[in-house]
Amino acid sequence: MVDRLIRGLYPAHGLRALLVRAGDTARMTRMLHGLGPTAAWIFGEALAAGALLGALQKDTSGRVNLQLEVDGPLRGLFVDADPEGNVRGYVRAPEVSFPGEPEVAARAALGTTGYLSVIRDLGGGRFYRSSVQLTEDGLPGVVRRWFATSEQVETAFDLAVVPRGEEPLGDVAAVLVQRLPDGDAAAVEAVRRRLADGALAAALRAGGSAQEVLTAVAGPGFELLADGEIAYRCGCGPERARVAVSALGADGVAEVLATDGFAEVTCEFCHASYRLDRAALEAIEAALRAARD
Repeated sequence: MVDRLIRGLYPAHGLRALLVRAGDTARMTRMLHGLGPTAAWIFGEALAAGALLGALQKDTSGRVNLQLEVDGPLRGLFVDADPEGNVRGYVRAPEVSFPGEPEVAARAALGTTGYLSVIRDLGGGRFYRSSVQLTEDGLPGVVRRWFATSEQVETAFDLAVVPRGEEPLGDVAAVLVQRLPDGDAAAVEAVRRRLADGALAAALRAGGSAQEVLTAVAGPGFELLADGEIAYRCGCGPERARVAVSALGADGVAEVLATDGFAEVTCEFCHASYRLDRAALEAIEAALRAARD
């Protein structure tokens, strides 16, 4: 089953709706980052939430960053997403694993104090950052509070991770139903109640397409506007490695030349490594000194 991002409307009620399915992506990132079971569960939720928030961007070139900082063993995580369903990220303590029910284990891994920051690219070099505090209801709860405090629009939101057989990350999903101007607030509240009763997890366990899951959660009358794929994609490359080394400054690059004679940059999102040899470092140092002079 290919991971999907669907967007559309409930025109009879003046609502917009989005659903992200990210099970394949969550399983792939578990292997990529060597995540323990609890870390993988939380990171799967974060990837689905990030993809959904990315899809809300008005500027198609704008990105969204989710940064979670906590006092629990997980320590935190970072997710970067764009409006086209591309996500990437990392967990600060990837090995975290707690026994017991996954939801209980996730709360233990997060701890009791922390915050979620969301940074949105507004275009033109402008960014908007907003934060909410962590409480005991985990990542789904903190994202719901972010919508309530930052968006200030009637919103029904939920995250769900359900197993399939022996696979704990059988399906990972995020759903959002939001009132448009002059939309029906009561209809959003009805969806919110169904989600509180576990409608998203139940719909995922029943199987079916992304549209069928959304219909099970939010009811009939959905009109599809867009259907795309979710994928873990990293934009790193040799040029970004050179930019990273340039951040050391001319004196810093000179020190690397004197001590090692080369630099190796490893991407924290995909673990690709880029080696810059002596000639490359000398060219970077020369360019930095020329720009400074």
